[in-house]
Amino acid sequence: MTVNEALRWFAEMFEEPEENIAPDTKREDIEGWDSLGILTLMAELDERLDITLSQEELENLSGIDDLLAVLRRHDALTE
Repeated sequence: MTVNEALRWFAEMFEEPEENIAPDTKREDIEGWDSLGILTLMAELDERLDITLSQEELENLSGIDDLLAVLRRHDALTE
């Protein structure tokens, strides 16, 4: 997936308008990135991309750029 496709996907996951999601968007600026949002994120990453994150990895996610880095590490993102 491309960066733009990933950004749209994240917006959908966190139920945010697409214009509110950019690579530099911080976790605290996304209302839907709460405990339910984390569960949704975990399920989506596992179901769509077969990516499982540890509790530590989840806790260290501070923004959209970190999510993009996860996708890059798992070769799920094309530039």
